[in-house]
Amino acid sequence: MSWKRKTTAPRSSAGRPLPWSAARLFPSPGASADPLSRWIVPALLIGTVAGLGAVALFGLLHLCTELLLEDIAGFRPYRTSSEGGPRDLVPSERPWAVPLVAAGGALLATAFALWLAPEARGHGTDAAISAAHHDPAGMRGRTTVVKLVASALTIGSGGSGGTEGPAAQISAAFGSVIARRTGMSRRQARTALVIGLASGVGAIFQAPLGGALLGAELLYRRDMDARVLPKALVAACAGWLVFGACYGFAPVLGRHAPDGPGFGASDFVLIAVTGLLCGLAGRLYTSAFYAVHLRTEDRVRSVPARIATPVAAALLVGILGLLVPGVLGTGYGLMEALTDRELVAGLPVLLLLAIPLAKIAGTALTVGSGGSGGIFGPCMVVGAGTGALAWRLGEALHLPSAGPFPYVVVGMAACLGPVANAPLGVLVMATEMVADASLLGPGMLAVLCASAVTGRTTLYRSQLERRTWKPRETAEEQDETTKSRSGTAHTPGPAPAPARTPEQEPGPSPEPKSAHVATSRVTGAGSTASPVAGPVPGPADQPMAQPSPSAPACASD
Repeated sequence: MSWKRKTTAPRSSAGRPLPWSAARLFPSPGASADPLSRWIVPALLIGTVAGLGAVALFGLLHLCTELLLEDIAGFRPYRTSSEGGPRDLVPSERPWAVPLVAAGGALLATAFALWLAPEARGHGTDAAISAAHHDPAGMRGRTTVVKLVASALTIGSGGSGGTEGPAAQISAAFGSVIARRTGMSRRQARTALVIGLASGVGAIFQAPLGGALLGAELLYRRDMDARVLPKALVAACAGWLVFGACYGFAPVLGRHAPDGPGFGASDFVLIAVTGLLCGLAGRLYTSAFYAVHLRTEDRVRSVPARIATPVAAALLVGILGLLVPGVLGTGYGLMEALTDRELVAGLPVLLLLAIPLAKIAGTALTVGSGGSGGIFGPCMVVGAGTGALAWRLGEALHLPSAGPFPYVVVGMAACLGPVANAPLGVLVMATEMVADASLLGPGMLAVLCASAVTGRTTLYRSQLERRTWKPRETAEEQDETTKSRSGTAHTPGPAPAPARTPEQEPGPSPEPKSAHVATSRVTGAGSTASPVAGPVPGPADQPMAQPSPSAPACASD
């Protein structure tokens, strides 16, 4: 009897090879290196769909906010320039309805996600990073729709979350589906997923260069993959063009004229202090989020509890949002409002201190409890509030010669960049959001000062420490990739152990393995798992990320 068996009937599109004319436009699965010309078509396709996903998310979120938060609850949050704002913040007409609306939106979103795609809960960026390392061709197509609806309901009803997480997971899932349908190898599927992530974030923030750099940096804590950068630029530009064609090409936070005579020596001292404060805020933000998230994951097991926990958290967030501006929704409009000198000068110092603290608590409760939303954007809001607070304190001492605008922008980059381990991408993205490249220099100073405070703190725990060098895929991996795309999986049996290709850096040769080492298992995701026997003596080597045991070989859409 054969040791192979078919677990599912192969899909017609997955098992059928592409026509020769179409195959020339996609990367070759057996190639050790792909020229950029082979990635132009898939990158344009992924970027276009990412732009359409960002358009759908932006439109649906705007609709839910108007219907739920404004019409039903009578609460009018700040808006960005791209949304027709900023506008004055007025008290809610029905304050008692705000927590109820937030809880109702969390109830609908969580039940919907648990029913169709539980992986759509929580923050989507970390899920996309995990999939890139473990199973890049395994993300399900339905995740895009579920994440879109669940995030719009959660954030539109008042939950504190960002749009970049949903945009990243939606576009990354489409890149994964494209890789699976076209029979890409594991390495190529990872590239497709990463450029999808980059184009989705770049489109929703109208920052294509920052999004592409983010895709190269975001997978690793102390490294970056520059090989994906040209492909990510193509995809991010395509997504930016699609989104801009629907909602315009103006910067997300508008264009701002210089406020004051410009930077002086005292400004750079205060910029450094702003970076240090933002580093502390980034550490606090990360710690608070994971304090709630890990406690929820450990203690909340049943389905009713998984629904009730985000609902209870949404009630608390709704009450908190009535007391402090910028907590409800994305808070992006508050970032733009804080660039106004008169507004910041007229706010009490205690309220400016409460804005970042309340946003930290609101995001930890909303997303950490299992609600659908991003944690990337709210961290920028925390940084903007911290930058406005630093400017206000410096203004009392007559230190700054510029207005709060540069402090808000560099605060956005200094709070998020170090904890996301993507300082360059976040800094470029922050300047693109205000269309002012002159802030790159002050932003670098603030980011460096913040990095000295954050240390090894990371907002995305699925990131690997460094990139593992791998010259080429093994023949066995290519063979397993092809089989997994055609719907064929292996069952445990007396299969001979496949040959291993060394993946470590050059160094002394390892000692011979013992003869009794157990046979390795070949997974359906296309990688070879570690032997079940104990460790073999030899030089230290950083292991490759292994596929998740629960990940299917060919995910069902």
